[in-house]
Amino acid sequence: MPRSRRISQSWAPPIAHVLTAESAGAYKPHMRAFEYMFDTLNAGPEDFLHVSSSFRYDLMTAHDLGIRNKVWVNRGHEPANPYYGYTEVADVSYLPAVLGL
Repeated sequence: MPRSRRISQSWAPPIAHVLTAESAGAYKPHMRAFEYMFDTLNAGPEDFLHVSSSFRYDLMTAHDLGIRNKVWVNRGHEPANPYYGYTEVADVSYLPAVLGL
């Protein structure tokens, strides 16, 4: 999958909620951590962009729960696996370009 173009402008999105594994009472890759997020935010998988650097602890579960918008931050510690349907970036500084900002 082609890597997105990096942009140099500063980008600091607002943070409206902070949810932790402790508050969910579950740790990734258990689906309960993700389900807690859906329930707390009254939203479904279609409402999220999931950004992850780990297939095992994040991306596989996000895929299984139906999150279609996924970005994989390839830090070189896992091989790519296109089955999970994601946009690949080298680091999070590429996110604004992925989002069209």
